[in-house]
Amino acid sequence: MSQIEAEKLFKIAQENYEKKDYLKAQDYLYKILELYPENLSALINLSLCYFDAKNFEQAELILKRIVKIKVNVPNIISQLVIVLEKQDKVDEAIHYINLGIKEKILDERWLIREKIILPMIFKDKDDVKFFRNRLNQNLDEILNSKKKFSLDIDSQLLKPPQFELSYDEYDNLEINKKCVNFFRKIYPQINKINLIKDLKNSKIKLAFISEYLTSHTIGKLFKGIILNLNRNKFDIIIFHTHKTKKGTIYDDFIKAEKNNIITNYTLPKNFEQKIDFIKNKNIDILFYPEIGMSFELYFLSYVKLAKKQITSWGHPETTGNKTIDYFLTSKLLETPDSKKNYSEKLLYTNDLPMYYYAPIVNNTLSENEISKNNIYSCPQTLFKIHPEFDEVLGSILNKDKKGILYFVKDYNNTLYKKLLERFKKNKYLDLERIKFIDGLSWEGYINHCGTASVLLDPFYFGSGNSFYESMYYGTPTVTKPTDYMKSRLVLGAYKQMELENPPVVNTVEDYVDLAVELANNSKLLDIKKHYNKKAKEKLYENKSVINDLEKIFTNLII
Repeated sequence: MSQIEAEKLFKIAQENYEKKDYLKAQDYLYKILELYPENLSALINLSLCYFDAKNFEQAELILKRIVKIKVNVPNIISQLVIVLEKQDKVDEAIHYINLGIKEKILDERWLIREKIILPMIFKDKDDVKFFRNRLNQNLDEILNSKKKFSLDIDSQLLKPPQFELSYDEYDNLEINKKCVNFFRKIYPQINKINLIKDLKNSKIKLAFISEYLTSHTIGKLFKGIILNLNRNKFDIIIFHTHKTKKGTIYDDFIKAEKNNIITNYTLPKNFEQKIDFIKNKNIDILFYPEIGMSFELYFLSYVKLAKKQITSWGHPETTGNKTIDYFLTSKLLETPDSKKNYSEKLLYTNDLPMYYYAPIVNNTLSENEISKNNIYSCPQTLFKIHPEFDEVLGSILNKDKKGILYFVKDYNNTLYKKLLERFKKNKYLDLERIKFIDGLSWEGYINHCGTASVLLDPFYFGSGNSFYESMYYGTPTVTKPTDYMKSRLVLGAYKQMELENPPVVNTVEDYVDLAVELANNSKLLDIKKHYNKKAKEKLYENKSVINDLEKIFTNLII
């Protein structure tokens, strides 16, 4: 192959890449590499093909190949780190960040990124402790440093570690406070003050702000509140982001605007422009349904943009941030001394703070399909599976020799592969009876929960929205709550349902025994029907919580 022929192939590959026909582009690039195996242009474009096709394993291999040929190719080390992070290969990501810093390829943003990186799936309990201690030490190092940092949020955005910190057994109040101080030191833009206009509105101006007010858990949890508050008392606004994906719930909000029920805005991309846009709306109450899931809005929450700023259980952890005044929770969720777990002042509703629409399923299961025994499922996001929970799962399968346990894979199998490797090292787990199923449609997910004999609420961050969906068929969820709200959502829902003997336990042994007992109960169908009946009566479309919320919001502004 001549150089001219290679250039022609490269041009064809580029054309196919631009058309997003990645397979064809790859074929042409590999033809070039057969003769020129160290052609950097072909390798770089091949890595992009794999990356854009979300084949991160192959992208990683190609990027490592480039690094071996020439370590300082622009953007290759940073791209390799991103690919490793997407596969939760944190140890390797740290290695290549340090290599990039040593070779003076990566700037100080990457130096800081290396210090706060955390895995999603931990290898074991010691790994949890190691990374928490490492993070604490690194935060202290930066906070105690006399060096001045001045990163730009738009061009040097970092992923906050608070989200990953939530999924273990530890109290996160102090470390979250430390993270707040850390980010205030490196991002001067988030230290703005006195941005609130002291102007009185004719109605209470209540704005909900989230990237996920669409067909997402957050949309499902908060849609009912947004659409059912009294329009005579409240002027309701939603601030979406440019990353908000379109979906049926998003469409519902657009329709609601056409009916003069709410007003939708999409915030500008630029951080400073977001601030200006919101502050000019003279918001009375700025409500963050979750803080920590969206990187951009996480940092926006550091700026005081309304008279009162509230968060809630979309991500059920305290922010540790003084700019968030209140945390909306429920009397059904908190312990008598739970105030000590929060930096925010608590606002309590009597029931769970949610108006949740009852699911509508077209292809419903038969009674025979929902009454089968010995089927266990933990259909939660896989990063909720704490290493301590592995032994519980093993004990259940050991006690119920007929038991089959199901999990749902993540969309690109990254967490599934890492969790499976951890399971393989656990002598308590019978992998022959553990099934990882592919991602499901919304209706398929509900039906999967219906076919399970019992659902397993993971330690230490339990189910929330999925519990409401599972009650369509009434499948019981066994739960072991701690003192932290993130593990008490199922408990709170059971309290609201007013069940006499809900499957709530205090010990690991009781968790295992009760799960096995329910999965083998000859009256399982009756149990499910009873739970479903209670959910219809007490859980779905609860109008009393709207009255609670209207009183709470009104009292904040009076």
